[in-house]
Amino acid sequence: MSEKLTDNQAHDLLTNARMTLAQAKGETVRAETALRAAEKSLMLLSLGLLMAAEEGSDGNRAIKDQTPL
Repeated sequence: MSEKLTDNQAHDLLTNARMTLAQAKGETVRAETALRAAEKSLMLLSLGLLMAAEEGSDGNRAIKDQTPL
């Protein structure tokens, strides 16, 4: 993927990744814990992206200590 993504495209990509993780099941407690944590992290990132887009902000509240581009 060499093209830059719009906010909506980025949200869709995050949502698709989250849905893929939601279907995966870990064989061990460690694997399952990592999969569920990743799924929740992607949900928070995608919601933060939507909120920032609605507010016209460059910040994502789901990310602490953001480095500006």
